[in-house]
Amino acid sequence: MASEPGAGGAPWKGLHPASLLVNLVPMAWRTFRVGWPLLLAMMVGGGARGLLDLSLFLAFLGLAAARTVVHFLTLRYRVHEGRLHIRSGLVGRANRVIDPARIQNMELVQNLFHKVAGLVELRIDTAGDSGIAGGAEGLLSALSLHEAESLRRELGQHSAHVASSADAGEAIDAPGLVEVVAYGVSVGRVGSVALAIGFLLDAMGQLPGLGVAAPAQLGSRSVLGLVLVALAAGYAVSVGSAILRFYGHRWWQAGRSLHFESGLFTRRRMDIPLAKIQLVLVTAPIMRRWMGYATLLVETAAVGLPGAGSATEGTVPMVASEDVHGRVQKCLPAFDVSAEQALRPCAPRAVTRAAFFGALRWAILATLAHFWLGEAWVWGLVAWGAVTGFLDARRQGWWLSEQFVVVRRGFLRRDTWILPRAKIQSVRWAQSPSMRASGLARVILWIPGGHLALPDLRAAEARQVYEAIVAAMSPTARPGAA
Repeated sequence: MASEPGAGGAPWKGLHPASLLVNLVPMAWRTFRVGWPLLLAMMVGGGARGLLDLSLFLAFLGLAAARTVVHFLTLRYRVHEGRLHIRSGLVGRANRVIDPARIQNMELVQNLFHKVAGLVELRIDTAGDSGIAGGAEGLLSALSLHEAESLRRELGQHSAHVASSADAGEAIDAPGLVEVVAYGVSVGRVGSVALAIGFLLDAMGQLPGLGVAAPAQLGSRSVLGLVLVALAAGYAVSVGSAILRFYGHRWWQAGRSLHFESGLFTRRRMDIPLAKIQLVLVTAPIMRRWMGYATLLVETAAVGLPGAGSATEGTVPMVASEDVHGRVQKCLPAFDVSAEQALRPCAPRAVTRAAFFGALRWAILATLAHFWLGEAWVWGLVAWGAVTGFLDARRQGWWLSEQFVVVRRGFLRRDTWILPRAKIQSVRWAQSPSMRASGLARVILWIPGGHLALPDLRAAEARQVYEAIVAAMSPTARPGAA
């Protein structure tokens, strides 16, 4: 029989015995959230149908519990020859080996069940995790606090980028509760709630069979009251979510790593080596800018571009506008704080093009919704698309230095990406038919997990930028580029 990979050497360790119960409780809750319609049908229907629904629900619950038990009994891990080895599975077996030098970040998660049992979940992300279903490549749930910290320090001994102690370090920021509430207010999700209420009111008039008064019958005060209730509910949800996620937020630097910690009921601590940071995004929606704040998002190659629908690794919810450059330097020490003042605009024709396509997009949407909207609203939306497209393009900017690329986009939501050039994997010069007719082109930078496009430039200028980036790229992999 062939020997199992990783046989011999350091002894294998298992999960904490209490992790079995800690993992079973959330699993049962997830199963209930998915299977509650079966339980409801069982209670309402009764008889043979109810028994069948109950048996199906219990079968799903039993399978989920069996997976949790098998996971606890079979998962083993150890650090052998400087690398983390994880094996799991009963029927289908898996063996994973993680090189500490390839670790992008480590996260400690402690929910209410973990706190009661004195346990913590350790998640270890590498550059290849974005394509892995189910989360991090190295997931150990759950370990004792002592064992998790011991493992983190042991992995740090084999990687110069990981600090030996995350507890002792230089505190950077700790936003208070008022700032967290302000973050929730400025998230900007309440508009969609009000829009949904508007469509609901219109549907009430289209479906008289529901026995609900049409909007015209409700009166302007009633409609206004419903919209205000929707706005209040939207703000309440946004603020509540912000408090749950960012309560007690703090971030600090220890050695050559940054550490982020926050959460009301579930505390999360993210450890990110400075050398693994591949991108910093400064995002400032218009309401947050009025408050004098911005949000800082820090990413490694484990997730990809922030703001692209992926989870964010390191987040500072509220940073005073005058402190943004200094905070970016904490993440990217070599960054020039005068970069934003040196940003160059997009091509003048790109502004006209953005206004035209902004109006075109809204014209299509308004045409599709013309049954619910009057003609004045249709033209108003077209004008809105043209104005916002124009303003977005006017606020675009870019800057290229020997070490960094800076890209800024947006008016209502202003995003500024700061990308170290050492992280660029490939570069592309592109022209669509409409851009070619306008004499424009675009430079697109590819990094692990996504891509970043510069604003539209004159074709000759885009070619010069493209060639400058290509000329500076090494033909061989550079240290820290992953």
